[in-house]
Amino acid sequence: MTVQSKKLSEVHPYENNPRRNDGAVGAVAESIRQCGYIAPIIVDENGVILAGHTRYKALRQLGYQEADVVVKSGLTEEQKRKYRLLDNKTGELAEWDIDLLEMELDGLDFGSLDLDWGISSAEGLDLDEAASTQSEQEETETIHCPKCGFEFAV
Repeated sequence: MTVQSKKLSEVHPYENNPRRNDGAVGAVAESIRQCGYIAPIIVDENGVILAGHTRYKALRQLGYQEADVVVKSGLTEEQKRKYRLLDNKTGELAEWDIDLLEMELDGLDFGSLDLDWGISSAEGLDLDEAASTQSEQEETETIHCPKCGFEFAV
């Protein structure tokens, strides 16, 4: 796989994308303004997006005419559908290390981005206590794919 430049008119959103990402487009566009366009969009051999719908929308919003893409050929339709879902869902499984996050956030100016990092020390809570409270509030259920055996929490 190689990164290549494609016209955005040659890149097509997946028509059955169940991810509602319009609320994140502005933040991704601001990220691109502040840091540049870094992560390529992943498409299949027909130019249909496998991963990067939000980046695609943000680039269009910013007036880009071209984007870096990775073309992944040879996947079955089932693998394409599965990858689109898993690429989004598995990211939800990660958690923040609050102590390291606080160190990384120190001194950074995100401009107009108003992001909730889950740090509530301003409310007088200890950061470890806040992280514990947040994880107690999150209930998870394990989903098991009968075809491939993959398990993930929701």
